[in-house]
Amino acid sequence: MFSRAILRHLSTKGPTGAADLARELGTDPNTARRTLQYLEDAGLVEADVPVGQRRGRTVTFTVQPERLEHLLTALKDYLLGR
Repeated sequence: MFSRAILRHLSTKGPTGAADLARELGTDPNTARRTLQYLEDAGLVEADVPVGQRRGRTVTFTVQPERLEHLLTALKDYLLGR
């Protein structure tokens, strides 16, 4: 459920960092970071700083609408038996 809140926030508000997301969505920053990592691994969000270069840096995340559309289409097809 929190993943959906992050995806919606990034889709409607634009690129945002984990700390700002946590504050705006009312959760712990570590929860936001873990969820963003999961979404990044799934290809649904993209960070402006590569994984190996993030230590001590502010990282901004952006939703990947094409990947999101692809997964939603696949889910719709599956649910409709196509």
